[in-house]
Amino acid sequence: MITLPTERTLGPRVQQLLHDLVDRFDRRRVDVLALRTARRKQLQAGDVDLLADTEHVRRTAWRVDPLPPELMERRVEFLGGSLRSDLIHGLNAGAKSYIADLWNCTTNDTWSIVRAHRALERAARMDLAYLDPVEGRVRANPNSPTRLMVAPRPLWVLESSVLEGDEPVPAAFFDLAMLRVHVLPALKERQGGLYLLLRDVHGHLEARLWSQLFDALEQDADLPRGSIRATVMIDSIAGALEMDEILFELMHHGAGLSIDPQAYAADHIALFHGPDVPVFPDRETIGLNASFLRALSLYSIGIAHKRGCHAIGPTSFILPSRDPLMLKKEYLEMLADKEREALDGCDGTLVIHAGTVNAAMAEFNKVMPRAHQMDYLRDDTIRPVDLIERPTGAITVESLVSCIRTIIRSLVQRAQGNAHVVQGGRSHDRSSLRLALRLLWQWNHSRHGVVSATKLEIHEALLRYLVKKEADKMYADADDRTKVLAKRAVQITLDAVLSESVPLEPQV
Repeated sequence: MITLPTERTLGPRVQQLLHDLVDRFDRRRVDVLALRTARRKQLQAGDVDLLADTEHVRRTAWRVDPLPPELMERRVEFLGGSLRSDLIHGLNAGAKSYIADLWNCTTNDTWSIVRAHRALERAARMDLAYLDPVEGRVRANPNSPTRLMVAPRPLWVLESSVLEGDEPVPAAFFDLAMLRVHVLPALKERQGGLYLLLRDVHGHLEARLWSQLFDALEQDADLPRGSIRATVMIDSIAGALEMDEILFELMHHGAGLSIDPQAYAADHIALFHGPDVPVFPDRETIGLNASFLRALSLYSIGIAHKRGCHAIGPTSFILPSRDPLMLKKEYLEMLADKEREALDGCDGTLVIHAGTVNAAMAEFNKVMPRAHQMDYLRDDTIRPVDLIERPTGAITVESLVSCIRTIIRSLVQRAQGNAHVVQGGRSHDRSSLRLALRLLWQWNHSRHGVVSATKLEIHEALLRYLVKKEADKMYADADDRTKVLAKRAVQITLDAVLSESVPLEPQV
């Protein structure tokens, strides 16, 4: 029996469906996650190659089921949070889609998740409003053509507030049950189906499980196969090596591929590290032109188009600066990212700031006169080794401090229920936080972790001093509650970057 907190949206229909999903698929979920661990050990040992057992999938001519007409044009998609205000501004921003991210852009406490699902239920009907202290009542435009998409939480995450017996249920199963009952019927009528973004898919067996889950939801809703479509975010090296296989398993539900550069870089650090291993440079220099990210992007475009689905460009590292003196330079850098994606053959791109929707749209309009570029088949020769080529560059004090400030501010604001964090003129989500933590950890644990200009060694004493100093500076004038959160953030940061093992997912 499922134990649930008292909440209107968690009614008998959700309970029964969630029970069925756990009963049918949880054992399989545990098994595929165990295989993920084995695969990562193989990669860490240096066996970075395509799977021999699935060569026939890569060599055979096949395509995913034709995309629904409502999903053919995806020129610009706005990725953001799941609060009422996030959803309203996202649906009103003029993008082709708004993606409500329940993992990277939403805090993972029970109240935030339940509140997000409540908001999604109303957003699916375009019946959503909130009271802004400056603008007054703001509502979602009921005539907006913007699609609503959702990124559910990954397979390994658990929803601690919902129990099957004495065990927490998988968060992904909880999200899917809620979406099936409260969102799918309205979205099927409004936009032709439920469109998802899947994070943290490490291989084809995990994709197979997602496909089986989608089949179960469609059968429960008595909808045609393919009413649920998923774009897979490639954010791990294991996933990058199985892009063909992932799409094959999602043949009836696939919609496309995209990449998360910061999560991918963080995964690289987690797999390939050691006291004598060269380190990554400044976070700001790991741009989309870095060799391994460039190879990943071109590889994903080639595979997506070969298999008949969309290639969606990643979010830019750059946001329009609030500093007028920096605005033009950073804005032009962002535009250059979008222009390159369109020229490379992407069918659309992701943005994380409403102010960049129109600019990104203009770049794609210049290059892409039709709804998509799926007929553009790239023939780049990308080898597995190209996907893990370590970027080179300097380590600066400025970037060291920037990483620390990003971590501290992210931890404090997430503890306050705010998953959208702006620090240093950039927007930071869970992937950005993870990368900052792992950069500091790697610099501290390698003999190559030195500031390039001064040869200052990055070591425990320096990090203890800088983390405390920066937190004190950032929150010197804060209220007592915030200062307590900042002190806790300092301890979480130091525990993570000084530990012997690679920092795992931030527990926020």
